[in-house]
Amino acid sequence: MRKTYATMILGCKVNNYEAHAIVEELDQDYEQVAFNEKADIYLIFSCCVTNTAESKTRKYLHMARRNNPKAYIVLVGCYVQVSKDQSLFKDADLLIGSQDKDKIKQYIDDHMQGSYVHDLAKAEFEELPLSQYKGQTRAFLKIQDGCNQYCSYCIIPYARGRERSLAMDKVLLEAHKLVKHSKEIVLTGIHTGRYFDGQHYLIDLLKELVEIEDLKNLRLSSIEINEVSDEMIDLLSKKKVLAPHLHIPVQALVNKTLKAMHRPYLIEDYIDRVFYIRSKVEDISISTDLIVGFPDESEADFQKTLEVLKMINFSFVHVFPYAVKNGTVAAKMANQLSSAIKKERVHAVMEAQKSLTDRYLRSLLNKTSRVLIEKSQNGMSFGHSFEYVKVYLKQELLTNELYQVRFINLYRDGLLGEIVCA
Repeated sequence: MRKTYATMILGCKVNNYEAHAIVEELDQDYEQVAFNEKADIYLIFSCCVTNTAESKTRKYLHMARRNNPKAYIVLVGCYVQVSKDQSLFKDADLLIGSQDKDKIKQYIDDHMQGSYVHDLAKAEFEELPLSQYKGQTRAFLKIQDGCNQYCSYCIIPYARGRERSLAMDKVLLEAHKLVKHSKEIVLTGIHTGRYFDGQHYLIDLLKELVEIEDLKNLRLSSIEINEVSDEMIDLLSKKKVLAPHLHIPVQALVNKTLKAMHRPYLIEDYIDRVFYIRSKVEDISISTDLIVGFPDESEADFQKTLEVLKMINFSFVHVFPYAVKNGTVAAKMANQLSSAIKKERVHAVMEAQKSLTDRYLRSLLNKTSRVLIEKSQNGMSFGHSFEYVKVYLKQELLTNELYQVRFINLYRDGLLGEIVCA
């Protein structure tokens, strides 16, 4: 009987991709079970983006040990890389930082013990090829790792190291494999827009990917505003395989805070670029990430934030209260705000954004788009449109299939649709 293993994946899409690649290898010799079951081996893919994420990592580490006191436990990733106190991980048998992930199966086979955390100063892109994305309708494809930006609130450059990218020919090879099972590919990385393999930039890669015959949907996970080139906008407007949705994190909507965050643009430049993109790409959805309650954010700053939010008119906003992250520049800044103030400001942004999202959704009514079906049960189907809008249909459809859908009404947190043709 084969040994069993269980996984817990915390954090970002890059973590998700890496975990799936490692699982594909493990499935050759081991049997996967649910994390809450008793397993012979547990793998926890850690996150350190907030102190809360680190706390969750430790919680799952303790849970694994409780599930099976004799289990072999592997803790992987960013939290391991940045932690200065490895006694926090005493329940783990093997610690892997942000390198050597391509060796994890071999380490497990050999029942290796101890800590494998390396200096990332000269780290190269670590290949973790993946042929099929099991358990998800869309496939992530990791093309880039690391970040050179060093935003004042962010620990990730220390956890992931400097920027590095997968060679374009290898990206294309993997994409050809993934499209055999997935209708949509999402390009992901720590700083995806900075893709550069020594010869090719992101725009060069996109031009090749959109020509893959069986690829139906191609999406960028996230990109910075100063990386959306005119050439990329032109490609978006002409190639229908490229999703008309850009997630462009702004993080702050006033220049004082952007400067304190070490973000590389002024809000005026961000706004001008967003309006230009909209003028060139019809019905494009532009979403963003926004942090409120950053150190020294005054009430006047926040009121300006709400004004600018309404001016830009995002399709969707992911709003977060600023979370102190040990080891970052912002954690040591003066005038840290209370949790109560941050909570109030998150709520205010969410309330302001509701009408803006509603306006965008109404602008799509009676139009058609491709929808990738993710769930189908009890007479209903659910998926995301090409614009990454949540779509509901009052019939059961095949999951992991694309349908042409007309939007007929607002529904729940998205739109109600009807099939135009399969």
